[in-house]
Amino acid sequence: MPSSLPAVRPALAALLTALLVAASVLVGGMALPLPAASAASADVPAAPPAPSADAPVSMDLVSLTPTSLAPGGTLEATVEVTNTSSAPLSDVALELRTRDSRVTDRAVLSSWQADTAPDAEGAALTTSPSHPTLAPGESATLTVSLDAEELGYSPEAYYWGTRRISLTVTAGDEGLASLRSFVVWRPSGTDTTITQSVLLPVSDPDPAAAVLAPEEQAASLDQGRLAQLGQLAARADVDWWLDPALLDPPAVAEDPAGGPDADESASTVLTYAASPQATALADALDGAVGERTVLAMPYAGADTVSLEAAGTETLQGAVRDAGDRVWEEHGISPRSTTLRIDGQEADAEALEDALDAGATSVIVPSSSLRADPSAGITPSSIGVYESTRTEGAQLALLAPDPVLSDEFSLLTGRSDTEQTRQRLLAETATIASEFTEAPRHLLIAPSADAALDPAAAGAVLDAFSEAPWIETGPTSRLLDAAEHGDLTTNPSATGEDLLALGTVAAGSVVPSGPADGTWRHLEAVRARTLLDPDALTALQGTWEHLDVLAEVMEDRAPLEGPRLEVLGATSQRWRGDAEATATRAADAAERTAALRERIQVLPASGYNVISDSAAVPITITNDLDTPITVQVVVASDKPLVQVGEPQTVEVPARGQVDASVSVEAVANGRVTLTTTLATQDGRELSEPVDVPLTVNPSWENWTTLVLVIAMGLLVVVGVARARRTGSSTRAPAMRGPEDPEVLARTGRSTPDTGPSAKVWAARRAEEPGTPEPLDSPDSPDNPDRTDPEEDPR
Repeated sequence: MPSSLPAVRPALAALLTALLVAASVLVGGMALPLPAASAASADVPAAPPAPSADAPVSMDLVSLTPTSLAPGGTLEATVEVTNTSSAPLSDVALELRTRDSRVTDRAVLSSWQADTAPDAEGAALTTSPSHPTLAPGESATLTVSLDAEELGYSPEAYYWGTRRISLTVTAGDEGLASLRSFVVWRPSGTDTTITQSVLLPVSDPDPAAAVLAPEEQAASLDQGRLAQLGQLAARADVDWWLDPALLDPPAVAEDPAGGPDADESASTVLTYAASPQATALADALDGAVGERTVLAMPYAGADTVSLEAAGTETLQGAVRDAGDRVWEEHGISPRSTTLRIDGQEADAEALEDALDAGATSVIVPSSSLRADPSAGITPSSIGVYESTRTEGAQLALLAPDPVLSDEFSLLTGRSDTEQTRQRLLAETATIASEFTEAPRHLLIAPSADAALDPAAAGAVLDAFSEAPWIETGPTSRLLDAAEHGDLTTNPSATGEDLLALGTVAAGSVVPSGPADGTWRHLEAVRARTLLDPDALTALQGTWEHLDVLAEVMEDRAPLEGPRLEVLGATSQRWRGDAEATATRAADAAERTAALRERIQVLPASGYNVISDSAAVPITITNDLDTPITVQVVVASDKPLVQVGEPQTVEVPARGQVDASVSVEAVANGRVTLTTTLATQDGRELSEPVDVPLTVNPSWENWTTLVLVIAMGLLVVVGVARARRTGSSTRAPAMRGPEDPEVLARTGRSTPDTGPSAKVWAARRAEEPGTPEPLDSPDSPDNPDRTDPEEDPR
């Protein structure tokens, strides 16, 4: 509205508001949509335009102050001008012009900024001192300033808002190029405000870089992208959409000298520790959480929608468990589990899939949820979707403003930061000055791919804090309003409920994208390219193998790297790049197989069992850097033997042990014993190793029989030999009592002539035929008997 018109009184303002509300009611509470754009014309619609190739000069806005111009203030602009032509330029100066009408259509902001032609409309309000000569390639800094009263803006509070200005470089009387920007006019008495949040994606572009590219990640942590992200995230005026993997740096092997590049084939047991730089970033983030809103990104940026579609439940559980563990360890309670949906892929099916994947909120551009993205009243960045697939399920819709988000994504330090700053201030002021009474809360969510510069982004955030029409609020307020139903779709509502998108029906979710400097609806949704399900299935198999290894390892630090590699391969960033996903899946499988091969079974070449039972020896080697506890499981392919229970064995790091398993023979034959290492719960750890076994338990019985027969033969031979040698060689046998006195004195056995001899005589008298005692002189068997006929006496 031109400032030359009479000031609009409050009653007229109220009437205009009522007319707008009535119009919105007539069309069902939503404005009629503009014709849909057929395709996005640019990836980043709000980028300040580059000068044309034949432009004689380039212009860089160095500063434009103040943030908010009020009566009595001074507008000052400084521009760096560079001669890009091949000829010198004389009398180079900078001219300032303005348009005094307030901007109420945000599309005007884009078209104004995109024009780089020299502005010759009307006379210049002021001109800088001229620079005498600007040689080719030479730069000069030119400054213009002007009192606020000379700009011609209305002092009425109602007319506050965005104004357009142009800064034109001239050489002599010729205009060479113009830089078009904005200033926010804020007369005294104006109190209109809007709440605003900046949701910063806090994640590593490659979650597995610590494992796959440690040198590149170290450089990023020292002075690169991650270092800058840490600086920006530390600001209290940003909320986080945080990947918990950044708080959980993996342990990597260190060589004995303490370096990160360890030789894993060495015999020395290696130690594992997280990178000091990664640990420092994790500690800094942990300490900076404070009271800010934290939204949970899936661990390692995992594409949980693709995991759900592929049916890889084990990987889904691994992602969820890893995130839960980190949040619990750091004492952080994320406000929601959040996924992001690209505007060009937005539809009801995408929202339903996010719900099925476990999301409690999604980030989707507001342009995909509004009937007319360019309508005159911008609602708060929140809505609620009621599922048509799962009864009673709801999904909170965080709907950041796409233009503001794109603008903020430009703050990388490689573009004109001051121009971007002024555009953001102009956009927010234009939104805040819209005709509405209900409170609103805008969300800015820059791209996760944007390498934001902390100085550039910080300058804009500082400007937001200075702008009197902007109040910084937590993103959690949006989610709280959705949860408790504190929302309204009535722009004239005067309560505390946020003017918001309200309940969004499935048919109201449409694809949108950038076109002509703004965002519009697209005619068709772009087909989603999910991660390759075969690659995800392979990754799940690798994860299961890692789980088996973890079960037997005393220290699981050596598995942190391989596990992160598996989960990093499921990142949403690999959508549309099937080759990258397949390559990473193959690399992860190879790395895991190499770990498993460090545990081996070394049986002998064969066994012969000749007894009823035997202990079969088995050697187990462990080349891992941690002790392991495994079960030795032996099985037979035939029921010729009975194998004992599995043996539990502990093997030291980089060492080996000898174990044995009892085998009981049942019958003769040849069997194959299969030896496998397993976990305590029976999951197979190593590849089965076969060894032949010959069983002959009857050999032992025949051997015993042969020995018994041989011993018997030896006894018989001994007796026969004794008889053959004669009785004179044998000791005389005593029949009857011995004389104890003679025996004690001489050691010889002699007949007892005492009372015992009388006993023998009595027995012979009573029992005829009783033989003489052996020691009797009359006994024929007594070797000392003397025949009386031969007695020479």
